[in-house]
Amino acid sequence: MSLIHSLLVYTHILFGAVALSLFWLPVVAKKGGRRHRQVGRYYASAMYAVAVSALISCLLLLSDPVGIRRPGETLDTATAASVARGARMGGLFLLMLAVLTFASVRHGLLALRERRQPGVLRSPMHRGLLLMLGGLGLGVAGIGLAYANTLLLIFGAISMVVSISMFRETLPQRLSATQRTIAHLGGLIGSGIGAHTAFFAFGGARFFADLLPGQWQTLAWVIAPVVGTVAIIRLNRRYRRADTTTPVAKHSAQG
Repeated sequence: MSLIHSLLVYTHILFGAVALSLFWLPVVAKKGGRRHRQVGRYYASAMYAVAVSALISCLLLLSDPVGIRRPGETLDTATAASVARGARMGGLFLLMLAVLTFASVRHGLLALRERRQPGVLRSPMHRGLLLMLGGLGLGVAGIGLAYANTLLLIFGAISMVVSISMFRETLPQRLSATQRTIAHLGGLIGSGIGAHTAFFAFGGARFFADLLPGQWQTLAWVIAPVVGTVAIIRLNRRYRRADTTTPVAKHSAQG
């Protein structure tokens, strides 16, 4: 099982690197253009692979924490219990991030299909996925509160907020073009936040360890969520403003 877990981790890292390199191409490309759509599909596929590999590896870790964290070692009862507790806390946290990534990508893609298939965002499967994300966020935040772990508390809260925000977008019987665009961009940017967070916190861990000693290393985790959240808020305001001003402009032109 330890070998399978290791292979899944390497798969996760490989596709994560691919997704990270592809993320900014659709962002800078013309929205709705051929390059935007084509690269966007590649990015979404890579992110699905990232999320699924992370999901399976986390489930393996939760089922056999000692065997995966300390393979082949004989531990005393107290040490085994300590290793299992730490591994399960970390595994639950990473499981939540995997579900957050999967749900964000799926939500963003379904928002595009909503025009041709009204109500696709309201499917029981998708809503169940969003509720699962909210439940995991609540659990992780609770653990963070109980153990005074700022990181778990922050990301648990973020997952709950994202879950609620995306679930609210499943409530209307039919989304407007602006609402579909906001849901699409919000979902895909949200998944990009996960990819960049993993890079800053894991891939760039050694680099940030020199720049941000001690508790300041928490900044490596929150840089991407903060920047991404600001970007989503600005996009929401931009598209909602355009949605409210366009009818006025049309009315004036007709007058």
